[in-house]
Amino acid sequence: MFILILLNLIIACYLGFLSLSVGSIILYVVFVISIINLILVYLLYSDRNRLKKEINDTYLKSAVLSQDNLHDALTSLYNRRYFDKALNNVIKKAKEYNISFSVLMLDIDHFKKFNDTYGHDTGDKVLKIVANTVQNNIRGNQDMLFRYGGEEFVIITTDDLTGAIKLAEKINKLEFAGAPEKITVSIGIGCYKQGFSGIGVVRIADNNLYKAKEAGRNCYKWE
Repeated sequence: MFILILLNLIIACYLGFLSLSVGSIILYVVFVISIINLILVYLLYSDRNRLKKEINDTYLKSAVLSQDNLHDALTSLYNRRYFDKALNNVIKKAKEYNISFSVLMLDIDHFKKFNDTYGHDTGDKVLKIVANTVQNNIRGNQDMLFRYGGEEFVIITTDDLTGAIKLAEKINKLEFAGAPEKITVSIGIGCYKQGFSGIGVVRIADNNLYKAKEAGRNCYKWE
């Protein structure tokens, strides 16, 4: 396109020179037409570049939005939106192959105290500490960790109830270093059985999380 503009510019200059030298009205008209054509080509070139930039910007923004739709901005874990999708996929496979899996709901104990006493920056730091520590202590090929919302996290594990209890026990023994006070978590476990829905498994895990809170926190419960 740049070469075309340059070529039109050369032609316009040449015709302008001829029209001035010869004094021909026809050449002058052709010169004017060539100028108009040059302007149109330039406008077309500019509009094409603008459109290309808009397309690139739109693609980049859509890619960023797609990333945001999958990951939590603070902890970089998968978020609640992706958890719902992943859970539906796991449910389908569990039904198809008649297998079991479990869901662990984790809640940071006395999280409000960190925010009220030390400020929200420390609260954010606590969330990152828990996210990183748990992520580094689960199995990448069998467990998936998500930020569920607020101070709650959730794990989908391919383990049955026995394996899920062992995983919860391991998490309860973790040391969450780096906060001004000791961090502990309460955990509720829900195990999938044939006929359950995704909501049903999550509800069981959530109910057991409530029981762990009622039992004094820093523990895990299951049915």
